[in-house]
This record gives sequence, C-alpha cells and structure tokens, in this order.
Amino acid sequence: MRWIFPISFVLVFSQPVTAALKKCVDDNGVAHYYSSILPPECHDKTTVEMNKLGVVIRKNEAVDKTLPVIDKAQQEAAEQKQKIEQRRDEVLLKTYTSEKEIDWALERNVHPIELNIVGIEKRLMIIRAQLQSLQQQATEAERTNSPTLAAIKEDMLPVERGVASLQKELIENQLRIKNIQEKFEIDRKRFLELTQILQ
Repeated sequence: MRWIFPISFVLVFSQPVTAALKKCVDDNGVAHYYSSILPPECHDKTTVEMNKLGVVIRKNEAVDKTLPVIDKAQQEAAEQKQKIEQRRDEVLLKTYTSEKEIDWALERNVHPIELNIVGIEKRLMIIRAQLQSLQQQATEAERTNSPTLAAIKEDMLPVERGVASLQKELIENQLRIKNIQEKFEIDRKRFLELTQILQ
C-alpha cells in the first residue's frame, strides 16, 4: 500500500502533455493548424499559439524581409565616420575665426614649397644648360669622329639623371601645393557651412 501513492504520483506526471495548438494563415488566406511541426505554408508567416479553449496565448510575428538588414559592421563604420567628422568640425571652428584666417594658413603652408620650387627651377635651368652643352659637344665629336665622344657620353649620364631627378622633384612639389590647396578649399567650404548654421 505504501508504494501505491508514489507510483500513482509518477504515473500522473509522466503522462504526455498535450502540445499547444498553433495556427498561421498562408498567402491565400487559408488557415493552417499544427502542434509541433511547422507546415511549409507557415514559413515566414505570423503564427499564433492557443490554449485548449482556443484563446491566443502567444503571437510570433513574421520577419519582414522587405526591411533592410542592418549590417553591424557597416553601422559601426558609419558611426565612427560621423564621430571623426564631428571632431573635425570642432577643430575647424576652434582653429579659425574667419575665412581670411584660412587664406593666411593656406599661404603659410604653400609659401615654403613655392620657395623650394623656385630653387629647383634655378638648378634645373643650370643643369639643363650643362646637358645642352654636352649634347652639342657630343654632336660635334660624332661629326668629326673625335675619340672624346665616349668620354662626353659618359659625362652626360649623371647630368641626365640629375635633370630627371629635379624634374621629378618639381612635379612632386607642385602636386603637394595642389593637395594643400584642395584640403584648404574643403576646410573653407565646411567652415562657411558651419558658421552659417551657427548664425
């Protein structure tokens, strides 16, 4: 007798629990009922779970696939970019108080490079004159079959390299000025936008 109660207790609670009834409506408006296995018609559809009396106890909304999927990495990158732009705006407003100050800063940055260009152009003029003189000597030596032709051509090599090097340096400095001017033009435009917003 003393074992009857524990055994009956175990039997009662080991009975299978009736699964809740679930329902979805497909694209054609047809209702589908199920207890455990989701019918194919219910994929990506809103489903409701009901108790024994048919009362809805839970609703699972369908995922709207028309909504754009937010890429976390892209979102973080966009937020980081926004922070960088905000810091840049703050620095811009702290650095300059007028458009004229931007022009002065541009001049201060460009002026040393312009002086360097003047120096390069002078050196280039001298070395080109040397090269031209050597080329004339080589032409004359070749015309007269002079034995000095080989020596003249050998002297021309470092001069030609010097001309090429100075030309490259000249182009690089001109490009530096162009990049600085473009940067300051962007700063000027943004400064004017910010000051107009603050007015």
